[in-house]
Amino acid sequence: MNPETRRAGGLHYTSIENIHKVIDPLFLDELTNELNDILKTAYKKTRNEKLFAFKAKLASFKFLDPACGSGNFLTESYCALRDLENRAISNLVEEGQSFLGDMIDVSLDQFYEIEINDFAVAVAKTALWIAEIQKKKETEEIIGKPLKTLPLNDYEHIREGNALRVDWESIVPKDTLSYIMGNPPFIGSARLSDEQKDDRDFIFEGKGGELDYVACWYKKAVDFIGCRDIMSKSH
Repeated sequence: MNPETRRAGGLHYTSIENIHKVIDPLFLDELTNELNDILKTAYKKTRNEKLFAFKAKLASFKFLDPACGSGNFLTESYCALRDLENRAISNLVEEGQSFLGDMIDVSLDQFYEIEINDFAVAVAKTALWIAEIQKKKETEEIIGKPLKTLPLNDYEHIREGNALRVDWESIVPKDTLSYIMGNPPFIGSARLSDEQKDDRDFIFEGKGGELDYVACWYKKAVDFIGCRDIMSKSH
């Protein structure tokens, strides 16, 4: 897209480096440290049990990006979790652990996205599928045998629509959600289209004043979370 088109829609690419400035302190650093501690466990049986429990923990998280663009945040988060899982699998294989069925627990079903641009939705789905295949190939190298990669499973967790008008609860129940993250569009009040001003009025019930467009996502996230005790970090 040309710069004006990107600016009009708030469609800005987020680099891998900047994504990690969010996801590392949010969850990845803690999980990496946890795995490192598990691998220091001296007793083999206990270490393997902890590794299986760790894999299950990785598969328990659910993520929402309500302004996903081409899916960079969730694609990178998926890859990061699968890298940790592959480390766990590698250590289990080295210990002679055998697996029944598919040993991969982390799945694309853990990731939910909302995006208004139909082309970006298609790109996000494709990016996640490619990431899934790539990580399976890495697992194949670890275990020394092929894994089923085709046909691709239909990925239904990307909703095309205006995230400020969509009921997020209809996409992922908040009581099952672990993290809300992403890079919503920053557009100053003077640059908002009439439709975007209507969105701001809708979110703030006509009291949005001169707030930047991104404030709508913060307000909606706060309303979505409600009074639930949830770890939140603003980036």
